[in-house]
Amino acid sequence: MARVETDKEDLMVEATALVSRAEFRRETNSEDETAWRIVTVGFRRDNSFTVYFEQDPFYQFDVKGLLRRSFEGGLLFRTQSTTLAQLRRIRTDGQTTLSRTDLSAAELEEFRLRMRKHLEDLQREFADGTLTMLRCVAADSDMQTRTGHFLSTVLAHGAAFLAPTIRGRK
Repeated sequence: MARVETDKEDLMVEATALVSRAEFRRETNSEDETAWRIVTVGFRRDNSFTVYFEQDPFYQFDVKGLLRRSFEGGLLFRTQSTTLAQLRRIRTDGQTTLSRTDLSAAELEEFRLRMRKHLEDLQREFADGTLTMLRCVAADSDMQTRTGHFLSTVLAHGAAFLAPTIRGRK
């Protein structure tokens, strides 16, 4: 794990594991400083999907549209099959460690609803045709259509939205 984390300078350049990726801009008159303007979406070689709303949050899904990982509010999250493990970095002069807390059922539902709102907003923007593609590295098909289809898959899961547990390193 990196000792010092910084925002990615350019996801379109740095997210090379996403063999098909695109960056879109949303025009918004919102006074809300937390509203996203730039979204980067991409697919790995195995067709799993990742979406970055600016730098935070991001959501990573498996090929079935189930959530594997996330970064939200400066915290990492990893699926534990029935809940999410919240991972907080604790830094000292000599080391960085991760403190793990599993979300309660209520916290998990709050997380799911926040994520769902982001994804529904994005899906609506794609459907309305209001996003402007800024850049694209596509190994295959139309990224806007492909992303719209994948978002439908993700949103169809409802409350059962978590992928199987990600095993930690041994």
